[in-house]
Amino acid sequence: MTKVKILLVVIASLFLFWMLRSVGWEAILQHLRMVGWYWPLILLPYLLVNLLDSMSWYFSFGSPPTGLTIRYLFFNRLAGEAINILTPMASLGGEPVKAMLLQKKGVSLTNSTASLVISKGIMALSMVLYILLGLALAPFLFHLSSAWLWGLLAAALVLGGGALGFVLLQRYGLCQLGLAVLERCRFLPGRLKEKEEAICRLDAQMSTFYRQHGRKFFLALGLYFLSWLIHGLEVYIIFYLLGHPIGLVTALCLDALATLIGGLAFFIPGNLAVQDGGIILLTIGLHLGSLLGAACSVIRRLREGFWLAVGLVALAYDR
Repeated sequence: MTKVKILLVVIASLFLFWMLRSVGWEAILQHLRMVGWYWPLILLPYLLVNLLDSMSWYFSFGSPPTGLTIRYLFFNRLAGEAINILTPMASLGGEPVKAMLLQKKGVSLTNSTASLVISKGIMALSMVLYILLGLALAPFLFHLSSAWLWGLLAAALVLGGGALGFVLLQRYGLCQLGLAVLERCRFLPGRLKEKEEAICRLDAQMSTFYRQHGRKFFLALGLYFLSWLIHGLEVYIIFYLLGHPIGLVTALCLDALATLIGGLAFFIPGNLAVQDGGIILLTIGLHLGSLLGAACSVIRRLREGFWLAVGLVALAYDR
């Protein structure tokens, strides 16, 4: 699977290069120069996004361990997300890194893993809510056929069903169910069978969170949803600095639909090319042109590169 994903990254990179070349390198660079000395403004939204996501993760512990702070989770998350982007393992490569760093802080493996799984489920649910908000706004902003709208809605519902199922299974024994399925298919490795007791403890930890910390679940969900809204604010700022301001509602809708398109390509690290192509297509749909879409996409990739570098520095420092 790793070789397949590396191949997908290569293909996606070539496709992205072709898209940007078709739009025109010089024209894109000219738009990037328009941002001038306001580049720090583009970096601020993701600072808030990571802070809110770290707060949500903190509440996913239910009863956070003594000494664990949101500040520590902020840099831990940056480090893990940097690995997520760099490794050909979709968005899972950095999760063991986050757990490893938490263990160094004295958090048990069961507790850290449970919090990461819970946080992933809540984040997925909040993303679906954000996408549905974008889809509700889309008919008023985009000239899309009914077939396209129904297709996007169907894709969102599939993602939503998967996210909701993932959360519900956490409450009722996700890992033990997985073990039972593997055993029934006679595909259960011996090493995994030996860890059945630890896996049962993990299930118990997650089930306890959903049964005893309902208020924290909704608080974490709200924080994640707010962080998605700030993603939309980032699009608003980018277009403003590019000299083509769009409404905040339009920015939210554009970003939500781009998130949906990117979510369908979760198996490609960083949603390379798919997310970028989605932004370009959506700006064309808004009659803004492919050039603005390409410039917006490149700016987001540059922002991503900046925080990736910060995450790698945080990882090196923590080690």
